[in-house]
Amino acid sequence: MGEEKELAGIEIEEGKTAEDLLLVGEECLAEGKFEEAIEVYKEIIKKEPTLPTTAKACNDCAVAYASLEQHEMAIGFFNAALNLKQYLMDEGISTYYNLGQVYNIMGDDEKAEQCFKRAETLKQEHKRRDEEAKRVLSSVFEEA
Repeated sequence: MGEEKELAGIEIEEGKTAEDLLLVGEECLAEGKFEEAIEVYKEIIKKEPTLPTTAKACNDCAVAYASLEQHEMAIGFFNAALNLKQYLMDEGISTYYNLGQVYNIMGDDEKAEQCFKRAETLKQEHKRRDEEAKRVLSSVFEEA
């Protein structure tokens, strides 16, 4: 049997990977246990996980900080996630949007608008690439 340690008030088996801990962090976040989620996400980052896991942990940690109205910490973690945006599932679209929301709450309309515009630009680029991929695939299947 593996040894266990307590993290964020939850018994965690020793040897859990950073990727395993992401699920724990997401569960804490979903349940509104923001302090616990932050603790888990920081533990994930200490484990030197893969870059996609680091990017997701930074983004989700920022969401937890934003939920606690700790805006400067949220901004720092959102920016860390954006430095790894190529590893985020949506390449940073939701991160830019969330960062814009934080700036909006803080009253920095200019930075908020920049973030919202960047999110929209990325969203349109995704849409364009998806449509192009569909065209290519449909032409491949028509030839077959």
